[in-house]
Amino acid sequence: MKRMLNLTLVTFFLVALSMTAWAAVQGEADLEWQMLDLVNQERAKAGVAPLQMDSKLVEIARLKSQDMIDKNYFAHTSPTYGDPFQMMRSFGVTYTTAGENLAGNPSLTGAHTSLMNSPGHRANILNPDFTHIGIGVVKGGKYGMMITQLFTKPTGTTTPAERPSSPQPEQPKEQPKPEEPKQPEESKQPEKPKKPAEPKETNKNIEVYFKNKKVLFPDIKPFIKNDRVLIPIRFLSEDMGYEVEWDSKEQKVSIQNGAKKIALRINNRIVQVDNYSLQADSAPILYNNRTMVPLRLVLETFNSNVTWVPSLQQVHIQ
Repeated sequence: MKRMLNLTLVTFFLVALSMTAWAAVQGEADLEWQMLDLVNQERAKAGVAPLQMDSKLVEIARLKSQDMIDKNYFAHTSPTYGDPFQMMRSFGVTYTTAGENLAGNPSLTGAHTSLMNSPGHRANILNPDFTHIGIGVVKGGKYGMMITQLFTKPTGTTTPAERPSSPQPEQPKEQPKPEEPKQPEESKQPEKPKKPAEPKETNKNIEVYFKNKKVLFPDIKPFIKNDRVLIPIRFLSEDMGYEVEWDSKEQKVSIQNGAKKIALRINNRIVQVDNYSLQADSAPILYNNRTMVPLRLVLETFNSNVTWVPSLQQVHIQ
């Protein structure tokens, strides 16, 4: 079973589910269908079959968007519903392949452009394995509008959503270019091994704060590669208290915190999380004989709150 996760932002900064909660969210139906048209236009250009809007996925996507506004977070794992795969299963959605894109943007067209400019989000949108989609657009929150896209190849019964009779197109407006996300993204195939790029000079001053205390890196410091902050694996074991194991033969690092365990391989985007796998948009690398791992990918998998402050080149972890 394949699982893909993706997010995008304008700026950075399980409980049982009830049918009462299901009916509580009113989405922006016109905007949701406009986004479907934009998605299917991109798929048509790529020679991929269009996605069908599924009513149950729409309702779940609206719940997720509203939950992010109400709980003031932006992440795949919800404090209310768990991760998107748990959430879909809780509402009776079954699938062979599933994925999620998230966007925060006051403009629908701005959100779509940002998603298409991000390789991980674009891969989900153009993935030929997906056949159905649910889009939940809810206005509000610090980004003006929260958007959730849920993709599946279902195994169970689906219910087609009905298009509004007279959708009103959104007036395009110029928006600031959004920051790239720092979250796992989907990639169709594992990344082929390649020599790690040298970090740029400007990346050598990245500061990491854990619970408001600056973390010291005595040898290899964090740096940015492909828009992702990479950190030495020893930080996770020494400062975060995680259990870390390195398998030199398989070039695999295993990280455990409590009952949850993840495994990553060098230059491979496939991530093993407990008993399932997902595909990320970045992979661990070896740099100067040190294992460097994507910071946000690892920490948010363990439900830590990670904030990137680009103007200060700082990462804050709670």
